[in-house]
Amino acid sequence: MATRHQQGTQGCDRSLRETIDELDVPEGYKAELINGEIILSPSPPRLHYLLIRAIEAQLRAHNDGWQCPTEQTIEHPRFADLPQPDLTLLPFSDDPAQDDTWWPADRALLVVEVLSRSNSANDTFAKPQLYARFGIPLYLIVDPFGGQCTLYTKPVSGLYEDKSAIPFGAPVPLPDPVGCTLDTSSFRTFDRPRGRGPSTRPND
Repeated sequence: MATRHQQGTQGCDRSLRETIDELDVPEGYKAELINGEIILSPSPPRLHYLLIRAIEAQLRAHNDGWQCPTEQTIEHPRFADLPQPDLTLLPFSDDPAQDDTWWPADRALLVVEVLSRSNSANDTFAKPQLYARFGIPLYLIVDPFGGQCTLYTKPVSGLYEDKSAIPFGAPVPLPDPVGCTLDTSSFRTFDRPRGRGPSTRPND
């Protein structure tokens, strides 16, 4: 279950950036700053990792010039929030001046979150608004409990205008600026297998 620490009542208190940077995060947890709250989430089960790796492999096969950091903090110059998406897709950059910074949210093409028991409310309610506010063109939620993907597109004024649900096994078209289609035929759920893979049970 995610643990929350809140400070302030309106927006993000930028002093929390210093707090999260100095926070002694317990092993097996990650810390995010979202809407003025520091949220600690436990490590997800194995299937979570496998789904992210499957998506990453397809994105890299489509364009090996993209960068696909996983479970890395992203930041936007206009906002104090510091989310840590399961996967962020960005154009390649090799600027040494950025080596000591977080990944730039204002350059992200796509963010992906895989639901787990501890983060489902955060990923489905708070983060669509956050990523739309960042102006990230595409936000993909992968749900291994319900066996579907939800794709958010067209961020306008802090909200995504379009949302579509695609069941596992069906292709997921990712429009520009990504411009490829994800094959989800091998995606597994926690209660039944997909393709030839075994069924998996969550332990988080």
